[in-house]
Amino acid sequence: VSKMNTYILESDKLDGDWKIIAYMKDFGEQAYFVNIPSKFISKDGKQAWLLYSGNFAPDWNGEKIEENPPGSHYGMVFQKIQLLK
Repeated sequence: VSKMNTYILESDKLDGDWKIIAYMKDFGEQAYFVNIPSKFISKDGKQAWLLYSGNFAPDWNGEKIEENPPGSHYGMVFQKIQLLK
């Protein structure tokens, strides 16, 4: 168990080709089930809610896990995000 990285990808089609929009090193720092539900995207497509759970093993094997970004914890986390061009 260690820190985890997260990618945000985009594609015009469900089956790809995929492009990396964001790479977030040590996001959460143990974020999992990261998603942006379509219901939580603004009508103009510029703001959304990023949902995830995180930090399920904060001191496993002596590795210190921090809140990154603030508010990350073991449970459902809602982070408001802004999508830029």
